[in-house]
Amino acid sequence: MSVGRDTVTAVILTGGRSTRMGRDKASLVPDAADGRSLARIVRDALAPVAAHALLAGPPVDDLPGVPAVGDRNPGRGPLGAITGALSRVPSHHLAVVAACDMPSITPALVAHLLDRAAGDSRLLCVLCSTDSGLEPLLSVWRPAAAPLLEPGTAALRDAIAALPHAVVEPDEWRQHDPAGASFANWNTPADLP
Repeated sequence: MSVGRDTVTAVILTGGRSTRMGRDKASLVPDAADGRSLARIVRDALAPVAAHALLAGPPVDDLPGVPAVGDRNPGRGPLGAITGALSRVPSHHLAVVAACDMPSITPALVAHLLDRAAGDSRLLCVLCSTDSGLEPLLSVWRPAAAPLLEPGTAALRDAIAALPHAVVEPDEWRQHDPAGASFANWNTPADLP
């Protein structure tokens, strides 16, 4: 099964305090010659699989046409941002949620996650498991999850555990991203190239 990009919305998480980086990560330009912000790099990586995009958090200067959606419940971290964004995604779309500090996302892996979600309409979230545990900041969601995320817990992993979801194990996702580059995130200045 192959999910058409016209029914996929990329949700790029641009909020957060960026305390370890010491400055806003979403608008950070890691390579002056390239000129793109981290959020733009992530959007460009998702463009082959997602025709539409939203920013879950504040706007980013070099993504002027991408709407920014605020947290529905501020103070809930990524869960509040995801909930707010999912409420704006068309109900017939799938949403790819990605943190703005994950610039090496492999479109083939995202396409696989989308196919897994499309293959079972009962699933509200599909995400990968790595040696570090579950990776919810690169995941696929159905917008129908939004109202179920409203009440409950503030912890994203706990919220996912309460939903019908699928976990893609390393032996499966490595067929699409052998080195796990998609999960590398840039949290501190030392992580920058």
